[in-house]
Amino acid sequence: MKTGAEKIRWNLSELYDNPQSPNIEKDIATIKGEINRIAKELDEILRNDPSPLRLKKAFEALEEAYEKNGKILMYAFLLFSEDTSNPQANKLMLKAQELFSEFENKLVAFRLKLAKLADNEFENLFGSELLSNYRHFAEKERKRKEFMLSEKEEQIINLKNLTGNQALAKLYTEFVSSQKYEIEIDGEKKILNESEVRALRMHENSELREKAFKALFTRLKEHETVFTNIYNAIAKDWVIEAKKRGFPNPISVRNLDNEISDEIITSLIETTTRNNDIVHRYYKLKAKIMRAKRLKHSDIYAPIGSLKKTYSWSEAREMVLDALSKFDSKVVTIVKEFFDASYIHAPVMRNKRGGAFCYYVGPNVHPYVLLNFTGQLEDVMTLAHELGHGLHGVLSQKQTLLNYHTPLTLAETASVFSEMLMMDYLLDKIEDWDEKISFIASKLESMFATMHRQNMFTRFEVMAHEAISEQYMTFDELSAIYRQELESMFGDSIEYFDFSGYEWAGIPHMFHTPFYCYAYNFAQLLVISLYEKYLEDGNRFIPKYLELLSSGGSDSPEKLLARVGVNLKDPSFWQRGFDFLVKRLLEPLEELIQQRV
Repeated sequence: MKTGAEKIRWNLSELYDNPQSPNIEKDIATIKGEINRIAKELDEILRNDPSPLRLKKAFEALEEAYEKNGKILMYAFLLFSEDTSNPQANKLMLKAQELFSEFENKLVAFRLKLAKLADNEFENLFGSELLSNYRHFAEKERKRKEFMLSEKEEQIINLKNLTGNQALAKLYTEFVSSQKYEIEIDGEKKILNESEVRALRMHENSELREKAFKALFTRLKEHETVFTNIYNAIAKDWVIEAKKRGFPNPISVRNLDNEISDEIITSLIETTTRNNDIVHRYYKLKAKIMRAKRLKHSDIYAPIGSLKKTYSWSEAREMVLDALSKFDSKVVTIVKEFFDASYIHAPVMRNKRGGAFCYYVGPNVHPYVLLNFTGQLEDVMTLAHELGHGLHGVLSQKQTLLNYHTPLTLAETASVFSEMLMMDYLLDKIEDWDEKISFIASKLESMFATMHRQNMFTRFEVMAHEAISEQYMTFDELSAIYRQELESMFGDSIEYFDFSGYEWAGIPHMFHTPFYCYAYNFAQLLVISLYEKYLEDGNRFIPKYLELLSSGGSDSPEKLLARVGVNLKDPSFWQRGFDFLVKRLLEPLEELIQQRV
C-alpha cells in the first residue's frame, strides 16, 4: 500500500554534500590539530595553572571540537542507516569512530586528573562563577573516580572497542538489515525486509500474523551461530570491563552513566515485575474481545475492530501537529520544521535500518528522524514519539555541548510525553464505541511494550550477563532465560510457540547498548507522573515542562525532576504509574466491554 511516505527523505546537505566532500577531510584535520592543542592546554591548566578563565576557554574549544566530530559521525551514521550496504557510509562511519576514539584517548589524562583533584582544589576551580556552566560535567567525572583505571588502560579500552563491541554491534545491524523473508500473502509469494515483516504482526489475519512471528523468530534460530557469538562477545566484554573497574554489577555501569543509583533502578525493576498481573488481566480480556479461549503469542499485537485502518503520511503529519497544537504553539513550530525542512526519512526501503530513531549531536546541528512508515496506527504513534525526541534535542540547544545530552533516564521523557498527548487527542476524537475499545486496547498494548516488555528485556540482560560471566551461553540456553521472562510477563494469558524464546536475538538495544531498555520503562512511569501534573495544573505546567527539556543534561535527573515536583526516592513513586494505567485505561476498557456484553 502506498502511504505517501515513499518520497519523504531527509536532506543531509547541511551536514555534508557527499561522503567524499573535501570538507569532511578538512574537518578531520582541524579536529586532530585542535584536540592535540586542547589536551595539552587542559593538562597544563590542572598541572601548573588552575585558572578558571583558561579552563573555561579550553572547555569551549573542547565543545566545538566535540560537536564537529559528532557532526561527522552523525552524517556517516545517517547514511549507513538509510542503506546499511553502502560501502562509502561504512568506511566513513569507521573513520569517524576511529577519530572519536583518538579524541577520547587524548583526553584520558585530563579526565583522570580532573576526577582525582583534591576537594579544595576542585572548589577553588569550580566554585568560580566562570565555570558554573561546567560544574556538573566535572562532578560527573569525579563520580567515576573509583572506577577509573590507569591512563594506559583507559586508552587501550578506547582503542579495542573499535574492533570489539562497536564492530560487533555494527555487524549485527548489517546482518539483520540484509535479511529477506519470503512470505505468502493472499496466495502470492512476496519478498519482504525485516520492517515489512514486523508490520505484519499487526495484520488482521491471524494466520499471517503467525507466519510473520515464525519467519522472524525461526530466522534468528537459523543464524544462531552468528547471533550467539556476537551476543556472548559483547556481554563478556561488558562484564570483564565492569569487573576490572570494580562495579558491583554489570548494570551498575549503565546506572552510573545515567546518573541514577542501583537502588532506584532495582526498585523500578521489582515494582514493574510485581505488576505483571496487569498484563495477564488485559490479555485475558483481549481474548474475550476477540472471542478466543486463549490468545497465541502471535496475537499480542492483533488489531481489534476498526483500528485495522491505515493512515497516509499526510494524515499522520496533520494528526501529530494538531495534537501538539492543543498543548503549546512553540512546540508545534519546532516540530513542524522537521517536516518542512526535510529532517525525516520515512519510507520502507531495502537494506534500510529497521525501527525508528531520532539522532541529535549538539546545540548547533539540527536533529534528524528515521522511521519505517507503513501506515499503521502504531507508526503514527512512533512518529509522535520520535518527534518528541526531536523537540527535546532542539530545546536542549540552549545548553552548551557538555551539558547538552541527557542521560538515558531522561532521554525518553519528551518522546513518551508526546505519545500521551496523542493518546488523549485520539480519545477525544473517537466517539464510536467499537473504535474507542480498539484504541484503548492499542494504547494499553503500547504502554505494556514500553514498560513491562522493556522490563522483561532488562531482567533477561541481568541474568544473561551473570551467566555469561561464568561461561559461554548457547542460543538455546539464552532462549530458555528469555522464555522464562516472557512467561513471567504474560503468565497463562497467551499460548506460546516452541520458537517464542528465540526473540532475544532480535532485540537491537541489547547488542548496541546493554541495559538501555529500562530507560523506556523509567520514562513511561516518569511521564505518567508528569502528565498527571499537566492534567491537574493545565497551562501552568507547560513552562516547567519545557524548562525541564531545555535543561538538557545540565544537572542530575533527581535534581532536574525535583524542580517539577518529582521525588524518585519516594517508595510509592513507581507504583502510582501502574495505578494510573489501571484506573485511566484498563478499568474503563473493562467497563466498555461489560456494557457491550
